[in-house]
Amino acid sequence: MTDGPLLVTTVVPAPGLAADDVPESLLIDLLDRGYRSKRKKPAALDLLVTSDVDIARLNRRHLGRDEATDVLAFVDGEMEDGRIRLGDIAISADTARRVAAERGIHYEHELAFYALHGLLHLLGMDDEDDKDRAEMQRLQAKIMKEHGIAIADALRDRL
Repeated sequence: MTDGPLLVTTVVPAPGLAADDVPESLLIDLLDRGYRSKRKKPAALDLLVTSDVDIARLNRRHLGRDEATDVLAFVDGEMEDGRIRLGDIAISADTARRVAAERGIHYEHELAFYALHGLLHLLGMDDEDDKDRAEMQRLQAKIMKEHGIAIADALRDRL
């Protein structure tokens, strides 16, 4: 959790994941920085770091897509303890580990990429067209760089 404007509740480890599979402080700090770049009012969200099996189940149940994915974001918008509840982010540790190995980047940076991407969706950004995708990716790269995460060539390909 954080004491800043963004309260992040993490649900880890999901079944099959060890606690050390999740760089919790990195993810929370990055989400807080990302939130502060867009908003200042107190807010909260839940972050689930899970497996491909579980994220595929969520994807099927909520979006009708029968496949694993890297990140899902579910907007809420209710109030909770004087904070707006942004919603939930689910990210796949399995996908992050696989993609990081394929691209030769740090697993933790791949997880951070997914978490921040989910946050920006909760804040109303989307990547449905080229213009919106470019804006979202520009902000994502800026926040990661400010947080000290070097944008490796393999990660830069997606930004």
